Amino acid sequence: MATPSLSRVMLDIFKKHGIRRIFGLPSAQLGLVMHEASKDNYFTYMTTRHEEATGHMAHALHCASGEVAVCFGTVGPGVTNMLPGVAAAAADNIPMIVLTPNNQLDLLDPYGDVLQAADQISLYKPITKWRAQLRDAKRAPELIERAVRMAKSGRPGIVQLDIPCDIGSLPCAYDASGEAFVEQRPVPSAAELDKVADLLANAKRPLLLAGGGVVRSEGTAAFRKLVEVTGFAVGTSVKGKGVVDPDCPSHVGSAGILGGDGLIAACQEADVVMAIGCKFSTWIPINKLPTYPLVPGQKIIHIDISSEALGANLPVDVGLVGDARETATLLAERLKGRKLNADPAWLASLRRKREEYVAKLNAAADAPTSNPGAMNSAAVVRFIADLLPDDAIVCVDGGQTMQWALSFVKTKNPHHHVHNPGMGHLGSGLPFALGAKVAKPNQPVVLITGDGAMGCTIQELETAARYGINVLVLVMNDSFWGMYKPFGDFLQNQKIGTKLTTVDFVNVARGFGCEGHRATTLDEVKQRVAAGLKANKPTLIDVPVEFAAHPIDPFWVHVILRGVDFSSVAG
Repeated sequence: MATPSLSRVMLDIFKKHGIRRIFGLPSAQLGLVMHEASKDNYFTYMTTRHEEATGHMAHALHCASGEVAVCFGTVGPGVTNMLPGVAAAAADNIPMIVLTPNNQLDLLDPYGDVLQAADQISLYKPITKWRAQLRDAKRAPELIERAVRMAKSGRPGIVQLDIPCDIGSLPCAYDASGEAFVEQRPVPSAAELDKVADLLANAKRPLLLAGGGVVRSEGTAAFRKLVEVTGFAVGTSVKGKGVVDPDCPSHVGSAGILGGDGLIAACQEADVVMAIGCKFSTWIPINKLPTYPLVPGQKIIHIDISSEALGANLPVDVGLVGDARETATLLAERLKGRKLNADPAWLASLRRKREEYVAKLNAAADAPTSNPGAMNSAAVVRFIADLLPDDAIVCVDGGQTMQWALSFVKTKNPHHHVHNPGMGHLGSGLPFALGAKVAKPNQPVVLITGDGAMGCTIQELETAARYGINVLVLVMNDSFWGMYKPFGDFLQNQKIGTKLTTVDFVNVARGFGCEGHRATTLDEVKQRVAAGLKANKPTLIDVPVEFAAHPIDPFWVHVILRGVDFSSVAG
């Protein structure tokens, strides 16, 4: 029996570790991988219209299912085209394996002046957790095994395997039939847990925050049990949306700053904040605007699976290395039945602020439009949120539409929410929907996006049609770069590039082989959504809307333009 190629051995190692989804755009230098993967029924092998989409699809597949996927693009321009999708995943700590095919080994390091040459290792270094160039067929299996382990272990991330085309075709002897590694979940020591339990029990204004790490550890039930045991005020980051049931009696807001006044007040007023699997990014208003620096006397407890993450974005009083699920479970056991000193009046005040914020959202959605031919964008998103079935996976792109979607869509399962808060990457939405549908083909997958974001990766409608990935796409079409319209309004300058022409997305969708429809009333939206959820084709609904200002808009203006004298900037 012939010795298999290195490319075949790599796929066998992926199979050993349960990695079965491969997204790419054809590459001659990776020809054997494509050949082997496409004829092996174990793998789901799909090609896209642009390399950026491969990273976004792998990203969403993990969010919806917890699986690790592979993406690739051709040497040079393909690898550079793939960067945005991979960078967006890196910002959200998504485990992913990126294959970057390369030219022949003897033309590398230093590079010969050959077609499509690029320093691919250096290009990906800032966004990868680990990277290696396969230069020897004997050592390659060891490096591939290490890549899989690095992607999945600790705080997950991107790993890159750079494969010179002549190395990928070499014979490679390796037995990949052994047991796949299973990472042990780290837990803090008993003394550390006791210290945290004491701080929480004695706090008068304790706040619990759940981040994406809770989702990755499958810790939703454990975190909810901790909330149930304590009754403490609770909120989430954007990546943690869905960890807390929105109807929980102590819920004060989810999705970070978009959780609104209740969560913002909780972050400002809490005497003890405990965050699990949360990196305190821009979305969490602690040690950043609108509250900067830290509130005097406020104690921060930070629990993360990676020691490097502790205190990275703010000073902490207690930093614990621990798996989110296991740590939440142990803390709930320690606090169950214990006397807690939390002030119920404070929680009640936060809940009132949250209700007042929800009223602001609804008032914005209820406001009349100035254009009789367009609906209020906030009203449409609110209406859609009420139409969707409980098992729908909702993908949200960036921009103004994102703010309304994160505000109105109630998520009770974090795997039903796919968004990219780490990078906020416009155009991620459509490939997100495709990746989520590949992960969960029997569940409805809905994309809520704006016309600006949709234009960034619209060519992937052809990918959806070609593979029969039957997603439902709703485009809020206001002909603006909506997230930036408030900047132009604030500066009283409508020439800064926020206005777009009106795109006929119905005919664009049909041209790519999808269903395309327009809905100009809420009744039409309801009919089109119902039909789209049952359609045997990917379906796009073009909804003409008028821009609606979100209550959080001024926050972004002040964050970006901080230091500016606002009294004199306009005019």
